[in-house]
Amino acid sequence: MVEPASMRDAATNLPAELTNFVGRRAERNDVKRSLSESRLVTLTGFGGVGKTRLALRVAAELRRAFTDGVRFVSLGELNDPAWLPDTIATALGMQGRSTRTAPASLVEYLRRRELLLVLDNSEHLVEAVAVLVDTLLRTCPGLRVLTTSREPLRLRGESVHTVAPLTVPSHGEERTTPLRQYEAISLFVDRAAAVVPDFTLTEDNRAAVAAICRKLEGIPLALELAAVRLRAMSPHELAEHLTDRWELLTRGSRDAPDRQRTMAACIEWSFELCSEAERDVWAYVSVFTGDFELDAAQGVCPSGDDSGDDDACAQLPDVLLALVDKSILAAEVQGGRTRFHMLPAIRQRGISRLRERGMLTQLRRRHRDFYVELSRRTQREWVSPRQIDLIVRLRREQGNMRTALEFCHQEPGEAEPGLRMGANLLEFGLAEGLFRPGRVWFGRLLAQAPEPTATRALALRTACWWATMQGDMEPARELLAEGTALATELGEPVTTLFEQTAGFVAMFSDDPARAVELFESALTGFRSSGDISQTTHTLVLLALVHTFTGDLDRALACHKECLGISEPAGESWYRSYSLWIAGLATWAAGDETSAIELARESLRLKRAMAEKLGIGLGLETLAWIAAPHDPRRATILLGAAQNQWEAIETSTAALPGLFSYHQRCIDVLRADLDAARFDELWREGAALDQAAAIDYALDERPPSRRRDIGRKTESATGDNLTRRETQIAELVAKGLTNKDIASTLVISKRTAETHVEHILTKLGFTSRIEIVRWMSDRPESADTESG
Repeated sequence: MVEPASMRDAATNLPAELTNFVGRRAERNDVKRSLSESRLVTLTGFGGVGKTRLALRVAAELRRAFTDGVRFVSLGELNDPAWLPDTIATALGMQGRSTRTAPASLVEYLRRRELLLVLDNSEHLVEAVAVLVDTLLRTCPGLRVLTTSREPLRLRGESVHTVAPLTVPSHGEERTTPLRQYEAISLFVDRAAAVVPDFTLTEDNRAAVAAICRKLEGIPLALELAAVRLRAMSPHELAEHLTDRWELLTRGSRDAPDRQRTMAACIEWSFELCSEAERDVWAYVSVFTGDFELDAAQGVCPSGDDSGDDDACAQLPDVLLALVDKSILAAEVQGGRTRFHMLPAIRQRGISRLRERGMLTQLRRRHRDFYVELSRRTQREWVSPRQIDLIVRLRREQGNMRTALEFCHQEPGEAEPGLRMGANLLEFGLAEGLFRPGRVWFGRLLAQAPEPTATRALALRTACWWATMQGDMEPARELLAEGTALATELGEPVTTLFEQTAGFVAMFSDDPARAVELFESALTGFRSSGDISQTTHTLVLLALVHTFTGDLDRALACHKECLGISEPAGESWYRSYSLWIAGLATWAAGDETSAIELARESLRLKRAMAEKLGIGLGLETLAWIAAPHDPRRATILLGAAQNQWEAIETSTAALPGLFSYHQRCIDVLRADLDAARFDELWREGAALDQAAAIDYALDERPPSRRRDIGRKTESATGDNLTRRETQIAELVAKGLTNKDIASTLVISKRTAETHVEHILTKLGFTSRIEIVRWMSDRPESADTESG
């Protein structure tokens, strides 16, 4: 059974924490206080000190304080600042369907949202990040930004928080002081117990543990790497080993700050303690961007003929697990698949080894080849039960695919494989909607590979489809003209593919008669050649055009033939669109009951694929059908559909035949509802997250407000405040400062501050002004305690 590709909670994409978070309570409160007072907070510090973990924990604790949630963007593997806006847009769930620039799309999307954006590892893109963040903060009043970087962005209003290493005991303190109060000790013991389950802090090992934490200067990543060694060493041996070898390991980096030398030495020490096979695999998998899976690692690892030693690759699963055990890699199961991850600081050591051995280009080429093959497999198996799995896999691999395309662009003579990858992803691109970045890559690679090859023709075809979907018709026609001329030279099957493409352009150019003629001709060619995928695709397109022209019998006949191919094959994407079109045709024929069921069946498939365009169309269609007899429901559905259109930067207006349905629906609703009621219901629909909107459209549960839209009325009941906290909240609402509150209640200023911090956390707020508003909305409170 295929696992649904349903999106995570719409309010957040924060990665799951794989290990316990230890300490930093005061720092977390400081950062949250800074975010309540400043719209830009930057966590600075050297690599390995824990900036990312702190940012993630603070973001998780503040999640309910933002109407539109928290979004996390990892920038560590992004090398080209030109892709920064698109990377952020992707993390926000946006799709580059419009022809606007990515920064303009971001501004438009964020302008009306209240959201916390976490930008992680910004230092290598600091200038580009600063420019974009400045633009967003100036134009999006509900946006707050939390960044991690080795240096500040240096923007006006930025609050900079330097993340310090964890606290460690001074020499000799371990004899008289409880060690658990030191954060470094707590972290080391926690990680040690994870690898040696019976490990505890005892009188016998406390001095050694304290010495280890002092030697590693409280650096979290260094402590985690060291804790793994307790599998083979006692704490005493580990402390002694660090002392004996540390000076040797820090040589060669004397110009680095002390703690950076400590971190580099710890990574180098871990590298030296690995077997030769483990070092090789560490280096090989360092070419991945972010996460990777076992089959990708197998594709990248060179054979014995390539490297002269195939021991590492022959034992790859075992070696990867060994690297996980040593904390070089982290492993997480996603959708039934194990994905491995390497931190940037550790990754750089692997890259250095590849450079030393002259293997970096070879490994980057193997990495590229794996993703070209993945794209080919996606095209080959598109009409199959594996389709949804392939869509989900490609979504997970976007960072690696961008890295593969960068190699094709940067390395002389390597452009054609990149064009092949793009050509193979036509259908995935239509489903996922990342047209803007896709067209940028095509523009770069087509200029580098002008030879009149079949690969170039197929790349021109995909680029044409994506331009058409953006409504960018003039460039689309230019791509079509060049591709058609090249197809004439190449002959079949390329000629038929361009007949189909010409029909697609005609359909979007509001020339349905010409589109039907071209699709019919292409369909004959695809049937003749046995191309099942393109036969099915063309049947869907023909069904849609016939519906627009009112030829409903032919539309439904195309739908029936499409189902006859797609259902037995276990295919979902073509089938979902065919069902939606059949719903439109059946509704036009007067059978509303069947139309609703067909539209809902399509929407269920779209939910399994998490395809925003199809979900938006499904919600709109059910609104159109409901409008004449249930205007309330129809308006709520239109408001919910608007969320999808904003995320993917398009609407029904992109296709003339569809937009007329939308306009007629609006006219019917405006006639039945006054303007205030219409706006109220629209907002009710817009307040639904994707899952709630689909549930409502399918009648699977009544409309409920988006979880985080309602957080301040749901979570901020005040029931979880103590009587003292309620009393302090009332004083805050009266405008008293913490100093005034302390004086009034005869408590210390620090105690007053702590109470206010607890109130903010419990109520899910980020600023005192939210307490004031909340108190003003509450009924008169009962008498509070005194003293």
